[in-house]
Amino acid sequence: MIYPNTKKAIEVIEQAISNQDIYGASYSFIGLDENLYAYNGFQDDHKNPLLPEMMYDLASVTKVVATTTRIFQLMAAKKVNLDDTIGDFIKDSASPEITIKELLMHTSGFIADFENVHEMSRTELIQKVKSAKPIEKDKAIYSDLNYIYLGWIIEKIDQENLANTLRKHVFLPLKMLHTTYNPPSELKKICLPTEYQSDRSGIVRGQVHDYKAYLLDGVSGHAGLFSTLSDLTQFLRILLTGGKFEDKQVFPKVFYDYLRNPVFRQNDRALGWQLWDQNKNMFWHSGFTGTSIAFDLDKKQGFVCLTNRIYPTRENKKWIADRRAALGEFFGQKEQVNK
Repeated sequence: MIYPNTKKAIEVIEQAISNQDIYGASYSFIGLDENLYAYNGFQDDHKNPLLPEMMYDLASVTKVVATTTRIFQLMAAKKVNLDDTIGDFIKDSASPEITIKELLMHTSGFIADFENVHEMSRTELIQKVKSAKPIEKDKAIYSDLNYIYLGWIIEKIDQENLANTLRKHVFLPLKMLHTTYNPPSELKKICLPTEYQSDRSGIVRGQVHDYKAYLLDGVSGHAGLFSTLSDLTQFLRILLTGGKFEDKQVFPKVFYDYLRNPVFRQNDRALGWQLWDQNKNMFWHSGFTGTSIAFDLDKKQGFVCLTNRIYPTRENKKWIADRRAALGEFFGQKEQVNK
C-alpha cells in the first residue's frame, strides 16, 4: 500500500521536477507495509535518464549514515563516551576540551565554515581545523569542523583509515555494497554530475563536490560518501527494525536510547541527527548536493530522497524549500523546532 502522506510527498517531488527546480529525483518510502522506490526525471540537462543503482554524492548525509553510526557503535563497545574530549584523541588541537557530545550536537562553538577554502592546500586545511577555537559556546552552530574531528577520532580509535573502517563496520554488515568514498573510475559514469567548478576542470562527476573533503583526499567524517537509493533504503530498513541484520547488531541499543532521550536534544539537534519535532522521534538530515534521509522511529517509516540539485550550479536553490515541503508531508506535520 501507499500511505496518504507518501502520495502528498510524491506530488511535491513531481511538481519540483515539472517546475525544473531539479532535473530528477530517486526516492523511496518504507514502512511496516510500504515499500516504494521511484526514479523520476533525468540526470542532467541532456535528458539522460535516471537509472537504478546510480550513485549520488551524499554531501552531509555522510555525517549521519557513516560517522554518527560508527560513533554509536564505538560507544556501545565502550571505546568512546559522550564526555570524552578532542584532546583525549587528538594531541595537537587548539580546542582539546570540546566533547564528543558537543561535536555530535554541533554545540562546540566552532565557526560554521572557513572562507577561501578553494585557496587552501590539504596541509593548510588540516592546520586550520586543528587551530580553530570556539567562537560561541553552547549555541548550536552547524559546522563541518565537528565532523572532520569525529572522523579523525574514529580513525584514532580504530587504528584504520576512515573509509576502510566504515566499510568494515557499517556498510558491509548492512550489505550496502554500492556505498563508498572515492568511487573507482569505472563507476564514474553512473555517478550523478554535481556542480561546475572552474578550478576543477568543469562539471564535477564521480569526485566529491565538497572542497574540504576533496582536499582531504575525498575521505572525511563530514562529507565524501557516495551511495545509491537501494543502499540508503537498506540502511533505514534495518535501522527501523531493531538494528540487527544477519545476526549482527549494526545499530546498537544505545543508538535508540540516546535518540529517544530528550536530555540529548537541543533546539533542532539530537546526537548527529536533526529533529523535525523536538517532542517526537522524527529525525532527518540533508546534504548540500540535494540529498536527504528521514525516519519516524515510532511509526517505523522512512524516506530517502536523492537529487543533484546543484547541477550545474548552486544558484538554483528552489529545491531547498521543496525538500522541506516533501519532508513535512512525509512526517505529516510542519517542522516544530526552535533554531
